[in-house]
Amino acid sequence: MEPKDLLRCFDSRYILQTLFSALVLVALALVGRQFHDGSPARITIGVAETLVFATMIVGTLVPIRNLDELHQRIHLIAIAAAFGLVGIVVTGMAFIAKAGVRVPPLGLWLWVFMVITWGVSVLVVSRRYR
Repeated sequence: MEPKDLLRCFDSRYILQTLFSALVLVALALVGRQFHDGSPARITIGVAETLVFATMIVGTLVPIRNLDELHQRIHLIAIAAAFGLVGIVVTGMAFIAKAGVRVPPLGLWLWVFMVITWGVSVLVVSRRYR
C-alpha cells in the first residue's frame, strides 16, 4: 500500500480550499489587530475566524468518508494516536508549568503538531497493512 493511496482523498481542490481558508484567517487576523480587545468588531472577527477554522477542519474530515474501509480504519487509528499524543504533550506541559517552569503558549501550534502527528501516524499504521 502506497502512502499516496492513503492521501488520495486530499486532492488539489482540497489543497486550494485549505490554502484559501488559511489566507482568509490571516486576513481576518490582520484586520482584527486594528480593533481594541473586547470590542464588538474584534469579537465578531474572532467568531468569523472560528467559523473559517471549523470549515477547514470539516473539509479535512469529510473526504475521508470517500475512502474504502481499510483506509478509513488507518486514518481512524492515526487520528486516535495523534489525539493521545497531543493530550500527553499538553497535559505534560501543564504539569511542568504547574511545577514552575515557564512554558510557551501552544495556541495554533497545537494544531500543527496534531496534523503532523496524524500524518506520521498514517505512515506508521499503514505499514501494518502492507
